[in-house]
Formats: sequence, C-alpha cells, structure tokens
Amino acid sequence: MTTGDDDRVFTGHWVFETNLRPLCEAVAHFTGYAFDDRDWQAIDGALPATDAERHDGWYAYPLSGRVPLTLLVAGDPGSAVVLVRFAGEPDEADKARIEAALHIFSTWAVP
Repeated sequence: MTTGDDDRVFTGHWVFETNLRPLCEAVAHFTGYAFDDRDWQAIDGALPATDAERHDGWYAYPLSGRVPLTLLVAGDPGSAVVLVRFAGEPDEADKARIEAALHIFSTWAVP
C-alpha cells in the first residue's frame, strides 16, 4: 500500500467499481500500454485491502506505455465506487482523453 499523494498527480475522480477495468483499459489504450488480464488481476487483487479513508490505503500500479503513468486506486468503504488518481506527465491531448474517460466512467455504468 501507499499514500494517494504523488507530486505528479494530474487528475483524479471516483468511478463506479464495475467501471474500473474499462477505465484502466481505456487509459492504457490512450497511452500505449498493453493492459492485459495479469494487470487486471494485480489491481483487482489489491483493491480489497485499500481504503481511501486511510492515508496509506492506496494501491499504486505502473502503466508503463508510451506515456508512463502510475494508477493510484483506493476503495471507498460502504459505497460502490473507487477513487482513482493518475500520476505522470502526459501531454495535454492525453490528459484530456484521460479526464474524459474519468468523467464517462463516473457518470454511466458500463455493462
């Protein structure tokens, strides 16, 4: 576990827990990372031990594509959402894509 603090955090929001994998896949696509089942197993396996209410309750996962990012994720106890932050230095176009994905996955439940 880690803290949700990272000097390179450029955006964050909550998303429906069921939308976390589609969000990860979308961001990976935008940034040139080949996200696969092993990546998802690592994130999904760590999620139950996270807690956004604890300072050290966040899980950090590297997305090492064309645009290197770190996904920071933590569960929100008693709700159906997870808190998500992204750290890195994307260009403005990639940043806008990621922020749009966060908006979509926090607004609509993806089947």
